[in-house]
Amino acid sequence: MAQALTQRIEAVNQQAIAEGRIVGSVVLVAQQGAVIYAGASGYADREQRQPMQRNSQFRLSSVSKPYITLVAMRMIEQQLLSLDDAVSRWLPWFTPALPDGRRPAIAIRHLLTHTAGLDYRFKQPEGGIYQRLGIHDGLEMSSLTLEQNLRRLSQAPLQTEPGSEFSYSLAIDVLGAVLEQVADMPLPQLFERWAGQPLGLGNTGFYALNADKLATAYYNIEPQPAAMYDGFLLRLPEEFGFDVEFAPSRALDRHAYPSAGAGMVGDADDVLRLVETLRNGSDGVLQAETAALMRQPHVGAQAEIQGPGWGFGFGGAVLVDAALAATPQNNGTMQWGGVYGHSWFYDPVAQLSVVALTNTAIEGMCGLYPVQIRDAVYG
Repeated sequence: MAQALTQRIEAVNQQAIAEGRIVGSVVLVAQQGAVIYAGASGYADREQRQPMQRNSQFRLSSVSKPYITLVAMRMIEQQLLSLDDAVSRWLPWFTPALPDGRRPAIAIRHLLTHTAGLDYRFKQPEGGIYQRLGIHDGLEMSSLTLEQNLRRLSQAPLQTEPGSEFSYSLAIDVLGAVLEQVADMPLPQLFERWAGQPLGLGNTGFYALNADKLATAYYNIEPQPAAMYDGFLLRLPEEFGFDVEFAPSRALDRHAYPSAGAGMVGDADDVLRLVETLRNGSDGVLQAETAALMRQPHVGAQAEIQGPGWGFGFGGAVLVDAALAATPQNNGTMQWGGVYGHSWFYDPVAQLSVVALTNTAIEGMCGLYPVQIRDAVYG
C-alpha cells in the first residue's frame, strides 16, 4: 500500500508543479499514528533554486487557529476557563454592540465556532467600518499591539446576535487575548507552555528565528506563480470575492503583535502532531471526550463553511454528509486550511491524518491541489 500511496501523491505533486499551480510542498500522511508517507517537493525558493525540505517553515495563516483552539480546550479541561464564560469576564473592554445599541454577551463557544457576530476586514465592503476603524486581520504589517487592534474591533457593530450565524472572523484573535488573561502571560509564552512543550513542537512559533528556513511565499498568476511582497493584495476566487492583504515579512518581525488567527510560522511535522492530537488526544495531551467534542458539528452543515455537507466544530470544518460533499472522507472528518496555501484533515474512522503545506496561495488551500492530495490518499 505504501508504495502505491507514494506513487499517487508524487504524481499529484509533479503535475501541480509542472502545471505551475504550486512552487513547492511538504505532504505528510499518518495512519493509526504511524507516518506512512512523507515527501518534500519543488522549491522553497524557486529563484534561489533552494529545494523544499521536510523541515521547511511556512507562514501558517489560519493553520494557527486549531493550535490556539487546542490551547483553549486544554485550559477548559483544567477548569481555568469555560465554554460559557463571557468574553467580557476576561476582557472587560471588549463589549461590541449590535446595530440597535444592545451589547449582548459573547461566550467563548461563540469565538470557537465563529458565531460571535464578528468579521474579517478583508470580507468587509470597500470603505466599510472595519477599514475606517483601521482594524487589522493579522496577515499585514502592523505597529499595533494585540489589545489596540481588538479595541478597534470592539468599536465595530456586531453583524449578528452571538450564536446565531457562522461568519469566519477575527474571533480566534479575540480568543488569544482571552487566553493571555487566563494564563497571565503573553500569547507566545502560553502557546509554548500549553501546546509547544506538551506536543513536542520544535519548529513553530509566532515568528521565524531563521529566515533561511522560511519558504518564500508565492501567489498564483499566469504563466507561473510569482513571489509575494509586503502590501500585496490577492483577489480570491469569485465564490469568495475578497481581496486579502499579505505581508510576508511579518513572519520575521518579532515585534508584530501575536495574531492567534493568522500570525504563526511552523513546519509540517509540527502540524501533523497537532492534527494527530485533535484526532486521538495523543496519549493524554487532550482527553478523548474533548477530542470528540471538538469534532461535533456545533454549527450545522452550511455551504459557506467548506461547501455542501460541511458544518463547523471547534478548530475546523466537520463533515456531516459525505455523500452531499462528494468526498471519500468519512463523516466526522475535520479539516481546514490556510490562505498562504495549506490544507489539513483527519478522518477518525479511517484513523488518517493528512497535512499538505505549500508555499503557493491560494491553490494550496482551495485549488485543485488539496482535492488531488485527498483523492491520492484514499486511492
